[in-house]
Amino acid sequence: MPFHVMLFLLLPLIMFGAEPDFYVWQRQHIPEVQKAVRNYYKNHGGKLYFIAGELENNGRSIAVSPSECVDFSRSVPVIRVHIKHMKKRVPELASELQSLYQPWQKSKALQIDLDAPESKISYYRELMKELRRRLPGVELSATVLPCHVRHEKEFRKLAEACDYYVLQVHGLSKEGNRWFILDGGIAFQALDRAKKLGYRFKTALPLYCNWLKNGTLVIPDMNLVSRLAAESSAVIGFRLGIPGDETALDLETASAVCYGKPYRPELQIFWEKEEYGIQRMSIRNRGYFPGIATFECQWTNIPLQLNAGVFNGATFRSGGKELRLPIPAPGESKVYFWVRSKDQAFTIKLKDIK
Repeated sequence: MPFHVMLFLLLPLIMFGAEPDFYVWQRQHIPEVQKAVRNYYKNHGGKLYFIAGELENNGRSIAVSPSECVDFSRSVPVIRVHIKHMKKRVPELASELQSLYQPWQKSKALQIDLDAPESKISYYRELMKELRRRLPGVELSATVLPCHVRHEKEFRKLAEACDYYVLQVHGLSKEGNRWFILDGGIAFQALDRAKKLGYRFKTALPLYCNWLKNGTLVIPDMNLVSRLAAESSAVIGFRLGIPGDETALDLETASAVCYGKPYRPELQIFWEKEEYGIQRMSIRNRGYFPGIATFECQWTNIPLQLNAGVFNGATFRSGGKELRLPIPAPGESKVYFWVRSKDQAFTIKLKDIK
């Protein structure tokens, strides 16, 4: 194969990198966020997309300054723009975005996340063209929705105004009585259209869940997310999990999903022996979203009540035959039970998580 042909084929890999990127969507870089960011930079080769500002519908402008954990060479600032700001003239809105971008200019990249309806794709295009004029040498990208790629003629002009775009196939939605974060039919149809258009793009994958006000938990079908990742040339995970965040997947599980590997969550059980015959049982959550786990217990010798105890919301039921507990946040461990015994007192088997 001629060298120039090989180089052409490698360009997408060079641009997007071999590893998945992730969004960091916290406005405040608290210690937990900084820890997660540094861990990603240390152990992974992709980029992080930081929320850098937001223009809300109530007119408020929110700036998010980069913290010391940000590596500008591997970071993309994202500015979120709500729909009411599209009433402004393009130069006016571009000026506001340029101002919010200033603290992040060392990144040499900017992504616009605009709530553009289908009828306003041309406005989106003009905004990106204006930003191109104002920010020469900056890599520009725009987030788009599945409904946008249906309008091929107008969408092509938007795509041409960007270095690449991000196909956002996720979001909390409702159809009838059904709440969902990812609709497989819509997502795969949009991905197929995006591929046929031929422009550079990344697919944003949902790696999070949502609590509704009524207490219902909405979780995406993670096997569907894995399939979507496997059929995408480049992906961005939404979002990077941080310590203690039970609504986003841990980085280990999230990375596997982003590579298109099967989603196989598990609860790992560990026993730790201490003095006086005491044993403590801890559980590590690898990939499960929030839930109450129920285990079936089989005792070797049932200990006296005073020789056992539970922690962190764990309870025994049915005379000790069941153990119920709220699982830890993804990627984290908790101690749930202790027993005084010379041998491992009992074995447990996961029954269900609800």
